[in-house]
Amino acid sequence: MKNNNVFVIAQKEAADHLHDAGFLVLLATYTVIIFASTYIYGSLVHQDNSVLLSSINVKMISLFIPLVGIVLGFDAVVREQKSGSLNVLLTHPLFRDNILVGKLLGSMLMIAAIIVFSVFVTVGALLIFYGIEIGYTELIRIAVFAIITFFYAVIFLGIAIFISTIVKSSTDSLTYNVVIWLFICILFGAILQTVISILTGQTSTESVLVTQLLNISPLHHYAEAIVGRADLGFMGVNAESIIGGIFDTEYTLTQCLIEFWINIVMLIMMSVILFIIVFITFLRKDITL
Repeated sequence: MKNNNVFVIAQKEAADHLHDAGFLVLLATYTVIIFASTYIYGSLVHQDNSVLLSSINVKMISLFIPLVGIVLGFDAVVREQKSGSLNVLLTHPLFRDNILVGKLLGSMLMIAAIIVFSVFVTVGALLIFYGIEIGYTELIRIAVFAIITFFYAVIFLGIAIFISTIVKSSTDSLTYNVVIWLFICILFGAILQTVISILTGQTSTESVLVTQLLNISPLHHYAEAIVGRADLGFMGVNAESIIGGIFDTEYTLTQCLIEFWINIVMLIMMSVILFIIVFITFLRKDITL
């Protein structure tokens, strides 16, 4: 793999996203939501000891940050194939893995930049409107939150690129990705509770099966690691951990990480497994028009 080729493709991918109107609209919407929710939450909790952590609307972020991954990846392959760009690229001294790694790297850098930007928006809004003091401990937890959120978003990037690899049009790819987003981020917990209740007659608080099946959802692991809740979806499972995620300042960050390390590892492993599947699928794909 030639690193220069990978970085050139990554740079091109990032530039393409920055010139894409749909992506810019989503980014502006995401920024407004983060700013507004920070302002509202900050006004409600500005007397608390940890205003910064209490002002982050984790549920809203858990819903919208996957859309960023989807928008970055839903037409990553199918667009290039339809335009004939893949065939042109492969006439140069490039391998397929160069192209895919470059696209993944460019999109992942965009996700990281957006998450860092949203952190600055949150901190800046609190400093400007409330003049609060932000401690070193809070900033460390925010950094951990940003890393976990990155891997959570990357999972949906992997799903989007995989679907983009196997479908025949960008419209189909976007449709399938939105359906998956609705299922995972909004409806999964409610559907799971309903099905288990019908089949077993048990409520969600009684059923161990519900908790076990939730483990296949990235939203579950993200919610547990950040706020100690089993689900953040619509009418989801209301079970909560003793420790309220990494934002629970009654416990040290080390204690929180020890409690939720499995959830964090699961998010990382889901990302890695998806990327492996994407690589295998792309390397075996017939890219001729």
